[in-house]
Amino acid sequence: MTQRTSVLIAGDSRCEQAIRREKPDARIVGVLKDPALVEYVAAETNVDEIVVDRQLSPRGESLDEWIARFRKAFPHVAVTVLGESVPRNRAHTPATSVITSQTVVVWSPKGGVGKTFISANLACAAAMATQGKAVLIDLDVYSGDVATYLDLSDGPTIIEMLPELPRLRPDGLDRYTQKYAPSRLNVICGPRRPELSALIGVEHVKQLLSLAARRWGLVYIDTAPDITSDLLGEAVDAASAIVLVITQDVCALKQGKVALDIFRKLGIQDSSVHVILNRDSKDAPLSERKVEEYLEKRLASVVPDDRKTVERSLFQGRPVVLSGKTEIASSIWRLLSEVSPGLPLPDMEKRQNKTRRFRFW
Repeated sequence: MTQRTSVLIAGDSRCEQAIRREKPDARIVGVLKDPALVEYVAAETNVDEIVVDRQLSPRGESLDEWIARFRKAFPHVAVTVLGESVPRNRAHTPATSVITSQTVVVWSPKGGVGKTFISANLACAAAMATQGKAVLIDLDVYSGDVATYLDLSDGPTIIEMLPELPRLRPDGLDRYTQKYAPSRLNVICGPRRPELSALIGVEHVKQLLSLAARRWGLVYIDTAPDITSDLLGEAVDAASAIVLVITQDVCALKQGKVALDIFRKLGIQDSSVHVILNRDSKDAPLSERKVEEYLEKRLASVVPDDRKTVERSLFQGRPVVLSGKTEIASSIWRLLSEVSPGLPLPDMEKRQNKTRRFRFW
């Protein structure tokens, strides 16, 4: 197994985005703007390289003096200075371009890992970031729980639109869509009864996803665990990104690794697949680092195990991202920034990210 380079960034989030583009396989140890804190982390962790933003301002010395002192203190750590290679105020910078059209499949080969929780919160976050230009489609047609989670039990479902799909224009989807008012998320709910799922065919899904992409731009799809499902296959074909939900459970990890192998064999780019570790427990035998090593893939985000917050969210029918005061909410926003880079974060989340950027792997 190839050992990934550990990189500590002395700069801001724009530097982080630049490094992720230039070194996609690198493991980002932290993003810090305080030179003193950079020195502390370098002394306490195994760091292979430090990337320094030329805009960094050490106290009591010039940046060049600080770099020279750092190199003397940590001769084993490579030092790279970005200089002006990370533009800050240019409109054409890729890191600041906003994705306006994207189809995201949220999936797991194993049931019970919190897939619907992730998809509902991710879609709500996208709707909040785009003022309602996002839709969540429940394609877990046998046992979908999106309507239950968002307390949308009354109203139209995907079944009512089926006869009209061939003749619908994009704005015609509004008649079959429910609005989750707190986040302005548009929701197309799954069948209320599992026996009705047999009415939904691959062509229906193809037409629906095409219309939804033209109507809202950002399309998030909650799917069933069955990897042999033709509906899942059609959704994956239409997707520009896949969110693979796993937990520290051994079976979930094993099935997740198999799924990654299948995606590669299907020719799906590795950069299009984002793995999220849900219900992360520090007491679990497999740490985040070991999970990454086993999967041979960096985790896009880690959702901590906070059952009290999750159960309250489910009981209230209110996604955790509407609060923004929990680590779970922050982990969802981090996932959104990975999957759909460039979408604006709420001011509260931006402030929280300044203090939560650094974490040990």
